[in-house]
Amino acid sequence: MTEPAKDFWARADRDLLDRWPKDEAGAPEPAAKLDIQWELDSQADITVSFLQSCGIPAFQNGSLGKVLGGFASQGVEIWVPASRLEEAQALLDAPAEETSPEQD
Repeated sequence: MTEPAKDFWARADRDLLDRWPKDEAGAPEPAAKLDIQWELDSQADITVSFLQSCGIPAFQNGSLGKVLGGFASQGVEIWVPASRLEEAQALLDAPAEETSPEQD
């Protein structure tokens, strides 16, 4: 039995394809682009890590245009499973919770 062809985005993280939701036939669900784009890979890395910590598989694409200045000339896009797009966008759009310093 041959291994199914992996999409370009699954090559960077070997486990991503395993974590990605599958349809009834076992094929990976389509990816959907978030309404967010970063100029720096580090910002995209933080976003992907946050989404993954919330249980949403995610990957970034677009850093191939990186220049010597350390940023991607066309930005870095974040992609998630289409079925989790609204949830992921809501998490990123939610206001940060304010924390108060502990009182002694």
